[in-house]
This record gives sequence, C-alpha cells and structure tokens, in this order.
Amino acid sequence: YFHIDKPAISKKDRMVVIIYQSYYINHITMKSNDYFNQFVQKKLTSVENTGVWCYSRVSSKEQYENNSSIQRQIEANEVFAKKNNYVITEKFGGTYESAKSDFTRKEFMNLIERVKRSRHKPFAIIVYKMSRFSRSGGNAIGLVNYCVEVLGVHLIESSSGISTTTERGKAAVYESLFHAFKENLERKEIIIPNMQAYIKKGYRFGQCPLGYDHFGPRVKNDKFYSREQKLIINSDGKLLKEAWSWKLTGGISDAQILRKLSSRGLKISKQKLSKIWRNPFYCGILISSLSDIPITGKWPPLISHRHFMKIQEILECNPAGYQHNKQEELRPLSRSLKCSKCENYMVGYEVKKKRIHYYRCLKCVGVSISANGQSKSRKKNAEQLLADLFQKFEIPISYSSLIELQLTKLFIHFNNPSKEKETALSDKLLALQKNLKNLKIRRGLDQIDQETFDLTQEYLHGEIAQINKEIESEIPKISNLEKLLAESLKKLTKLNVVWSSANLEDRRIFQKILFPNGILFDAEKHEYLTSNPNKFIQLIDSLSTEYASNKNATFPIFQEKSRSVSGSRLELPTFGL
Repeated sequence: YFHIDKPAISKKDRMVVIIYQSYYINHITMKSNDYFNQFVQKKLTSVENTGVWCYSRVSSKEQYENNSSIQRQIEANEVFAKKNNYVITEKFGGTYESAKSDFTRKEFMNLIERVKRSRHKPFAIIVYKMSRFSRSGGNAIGLVNYCVEVLGVHLIESSSGISTTTERGKAAVYESLFHAFKENLERKEIIIPNMQAYIKKGYRFGQCPLGYDHFGPRVKNDKFYSREQKLIINSDGKLLKEAWSWKLTGGISDAQILRKLSSRGLKISKQKLSKIWRNPFYCGILISSLSDIPITGKWPPLISHRHFMKIQEILECNPAGYQHNKQEELRPLSRSLKCSKCENYMVGYEVKKKRIHYYRCLKCVGVSISANGQSKSRKKNAEQLLADLFQKFEIPISYSSLIELQLTKLFIHFNNPSKEKETALSDKLLALQKNLKNLKIRRGLDQIDQETFDLTQEYLHGEIAQINKEIESEIPKISNLEKLLAESLKKLTKLNVVWSSANLEDRRIFQKILFPNGILFDAEKHEYLTSNPNKFIQLIDSLSTEYASNKNATFPIFQEKSRSVSGSRLELPTFGL
C-alpha cells in the first residue's frame, strides 16, 4: 500500500497509484451497479407470437348474398398477414351483422369471448376496415382499449396497416373507429326519415308474419315479385283466421286450438300462438319503433279491431290461454262450478274407497257436492242439478217458431242503419269496380299510356281494398239468418240432450258459452245459481216467459207499434243483460 502524500514516493510511482485507485473505484462502482440491476423491472421476453385472428362482416343479408365483399375482406387480410409474417390461426364473422350495436352481434361477441377465455391469445385481430370491426364509437374504443391494455391483443387494419402496437397507431385506430361511428350517424340522418315516410303509407319492413305471403320489388323468389309491397293471406293465414274465431268464443283453450291447427296441417308452438294473439298486425295495425303512433297497414286483416280488443280482454282474464287444473271425464264442471258464498272455484277430487268424485270449496267449510255419484243424504248430484238448470232455459217446442219470428224482427230492426250503410258502400264498390274495368278497356284500346294506367289502377285498388275492409270490420254479417236461428232454437229445446251426448271438450265449450261467468252452487238450498248467463238464452227466456204469461199482448220491451224505441233498450235489466 502506498501513501501518495509521502514525499518519499517518486512521481512515477504516484502516477501508478492514482491510476490503480481510479481503476479500483470504477470496478467497485460497476460491481455495485451490477448488483442493483436485479431491482430494475424488465419486460418479459418470450418467443415472438405471430398468430393472428381474422374477422369479417357485412351489414345486410342482401350484401351477403349479392356481392363477394366477405371473400374480398378475407383475401385482403390473408395477403397482409403473409406479407408481415403473421399466421392466421382462426377466422370469425363471415356473415351479415349490423355494427350499430356491439353486444347484439352473435359472431362479434363470440370473437370477444374467445379472446377473453383463450389461454393462448393471438397477437392481434385483423380486420379489413375499422368500420367492419364496429360503428358504435365510444363503446368500440373502450372495447379495443380493454383488449390491448388488459388482454394484450392488438387490432390491425389490413387496408391501411395502422395498428395499436404503437401509441401513434393506437390514436389512429381510435380516430378511425370514431369516424366510422360518425359516418353511420350521417347515414341514419338520411335513411331514417325515408323509412318513416315509407311506413306512414302503411307498408312494413322485415320478415312477413305467419299467415301471409310477401310480394314486393326486393324478393328472392320471382313468383313473389311485385312493383309495390303486398301482403296476401295464404293457406296458413286462413287457418289462423279460424283460430282467431275460436279464441273469440272464450271457451277454447290454446292447447285445444293448437291441436285443431295441427290436425289441419299447421304446427306452431304455444309460445308463438301466444305472440300471435297479442300482435296488432293481425287486425291491420302497424306498430314500429320508427313511429310514435299506430298506423293502419295496407294488408287484409284476419280479425276486426273490435274482436281483437275483445280477445285482449279474454287474455287479461287468463293470460296463458290454458286451463291449469287437470281435467277428467268424471268432473266436467271443473273450472266452472263456484261456491256461492266466496265465489271461488270448487276443486274436484276423488274418494278412492268409494270411487266417487266430488267438488268442494277450499275456503268454506261443508260446501261440497257429489260430481255424478249418490251421496248418503240422497241429494241430487252436480250433473242432476245441472240438468235442472238447463231445463229452466229450454224453450218449449210450441214457442220456438214464434220466438224465431220475433228474433228475426229484432235483428232486422236493430241492424237497419247498418243495412243502409252496407248498401251505400256496396254501391260505391260497384262504381269503383266499373271504373277499373273501363280503365282496362281504355288501356287495351291504347287510349291512355302505361304510366297513367298504372297510377290509376293503383289508386282504384286502394279504394276498393279500403271499402272491403270497412264492410268486413264495421257491418255485422250473418249469413242465412233463418237457418242459424232455427238450428240454435232446436238445440235450446233440448239442452240436456246436447250436453249428455257431448265429449268432455265439447261440454266445457257448451257450458262456457251458456254460462261465461261460471255456475254458483248454493250449499244451503242445494241448487245452482247463475250470474249473467249468455245474452241470447236470456233473451229467448224473456220472450218465452212473456209470451206464456200474456199471449195476446204486445211484447213490452220491443213493440212493433212504437218504432221510436232505440237500440239501447236491449241493454235494459228486463233482459238480464
């Protein structure tokens, strides 16, 4: 060791010591730095990931079927990947999905979920244009940021080469996504007003509902081509029209209607049938998100507005349209027989030891009745009491012809205004049909040009359709009134016979028609009571009773001598309506 401060050391030796000290200090410092290198956070290095995933899409079904945009996108992505030494390991999309919303796209969400779940994530997702990835603006930017920062998966645009691998590239990608959102917004500002104007005319967008054939200028099948959109009732529609009439009676459940339709060749699910009952389309009303108000559509309805609203009332009482209690042949009054005290339905059950079926009230003690067997008290069972109830409403055969005559007069009297309206509309319809025929003759003689012919024919068809719709929906129609009344009165002279000869389903329909609010059982008096039975049997019961009490008098409720009686008189309590 040398002390350089001592004068005994030569100048040469002092220089050697200084050089050695400098080397020693630097060596120690370097050793010290090498030690602290272990605390520096370094980026993990791994084998370079060259695997990428490809995503492609178009907006509409028409684009998907009529051009090769999907194929061109995939080819451009493959060329870019090969040029930049990437390997496309998986492909997503390849179909039509609107990019206005990200989370409603099945293929797009499949891509994102796969990226999240995959243990071996791709280096990047390649798209031809950022607008193919998304047009949702802020949502898309947030999703890309999540993929890059959290999942470590980049986004690359093959047409321009921009990517999120650099901060500058990330900014360019975000700007491109926002531009796609702005471009989509500008398109909507132009297209939506045109779409709104189109539906205000009574036309509709989208797939045609069950029961109709869609004719128009943009159809795949040539047999459905038409210059103007037309929705025509097909064979399924005719069956659905019958189903609406069955539902209107209120006595047939959805399960029974489905069986009837299936036996005729139309098989649909109970969920779809439930949606049909609640769809205003079938009464000619268009409901669209593009309009704040309902619009009258340009297609023939399967049911009138009035009957559609009535069915909605039926659905409110029994939303599912099904009878929930199990039905058995030996208890046909289930879901019809009620306790007169609490007005709740009486429940059917079987005493297996006696093999006798009963109805009983779950709330009121002691309220029960044998369904069809004989009890210890020897009182009449439920079906015997029902026979007595039917007897009260049966028409004596000797009165049936007189009641038929009176009902015919009632119908004619109260439908006179409708008859006049029907005549006026029929005359107008004939005039329009005559004009249409003359138009065709003039075109055939080449007296008018094709454009004038098409416009005039379109106008006349619209007027004819409107009148037919008004005739069908507003004017009551009963074909062969005499035959209808005769058959109805014939059944009303032997209600017990009709009941006993019917099967379970027909019995339920029969009692539902006659007593829509059910039958009340009075346990104390051991008899049936009715609450607001069918208006028709109330009317004929009033007529027959009044005639029996005074054959020579004028019927007081509807007097032929006094034509000033208004239609509202049929609503009087005398008829029990």
